[in-house]
Amino acid sequence: MKLESKNLPRGTIEPAAATTAASSLQPRQVFRSETRWGRSVIEWPSLDAFLATAEVQSGVHSVPIGEFAGKQINYDFLLTPRPGTVLLCHFHANTPTPRNNDLPLFTGLGVTDSITTSMFIPSDPALALDANLGLAWHFGCEGIHLQAITVSIVKKLKTILHAPRVVTWGGSGGGFAAIRVAKDIPNSIALAWNPQTNIAKYVPDPVNRYLRIAFPTIAAGGTFPSDREQFPSLCTNEFVAGYQGRILYLQERTDWHANAHLKPFLASFCGKALSNIDDSSNFSGFVTDQLYLHLGHWGDGHVPPSKDVLAKVLGLLSDVTTNLDNLENLACLI
Repeated sequence: MKLESKNLPRGTIEPAAATTAASSLQPRQVFRSETRWGRSVIEWPSLDAFLATAEVQSGVHSVPIGEFAGKQINYDFLLTPRPGTVLLCHFHANTPTPRNNDLPLFTGLGVTDSITTSMFIPSDPALALDANLGLAWHFGCEGIHLQAITVSIVKKLKTILHAPRVVTWGGSGGGFAAIRVAKDIPNSIALAWNPQTNIAKYVPDPVNRYLRIAFPTIAAGGTFPSDREQFPSLCTNEFVAGYQGRILYLQERTDWHANAHLKPFLASFCGKALSNIDDSSNFSGFVTDQLYLHLGHWGDGHVPPSKDVLAKVLGLLSDVTTNLDNLENLACLI
């Protein structure tokens, strides 16, 4: 017998329709044999579906986030949910090219293997646009505002996992992303080492390659799109205004990034002259109440701190009783 629906309260969804609507928001398990992660992947029907979920599973997730040049772009990330713990979000840096089937790219696992927290490890989706694209700063491409998308996902995970703190972390191009995402996440800490702070001020060849591949309507040497969601430079008043996180900035003093990226960022973020830092080859301490800087020497050039150092610092930040206010002795860890 066909059920009558005419007496349902106004605005009520019929049972069958409600079931269909609910099922359309659920992810499905698929197997991707063509990638280095030949394993079960949790595919979501849409970004809205992921942002509407009440729970998440551990594993590789794939979320469609838009189209570029007629091709669907998926945001793949590795997720380890441990409710009630700090959420660590790692952003990878430059990758070797050309690539074959090594996407998605999940790095940082060796550094955090002894830390028991929730993990969000995204693979920059723009790398799938071209096998010769090794760095895209987790910025996105035409039509896809990846910075804003990442912030929305991290905020969602923080809520449903009841994370007391978010720690974004990465070096170089990944450090750029870590500082950017922490802008919009209250009670977050960005751990960045030798980061770029302005995409356009990096090495011209990879910058122009990224611009040509991901933003083909912009002429060579043109400027990256910028608005209140997308920040290709972290050295602007618009970016600094309303910054909600805190930054733990590690800089190797012999790295050219110290002059090209650290100094303009400090001038912008701190809004004051920093002669005590400019004239120093070693500095460790608070520059402002939101920025702790460690300027030191652990290698020649654009090299990261050791994995052991990073593991110790991340372990400290993953302790819910720790905040930047009691990191005055951080120099002894680095």
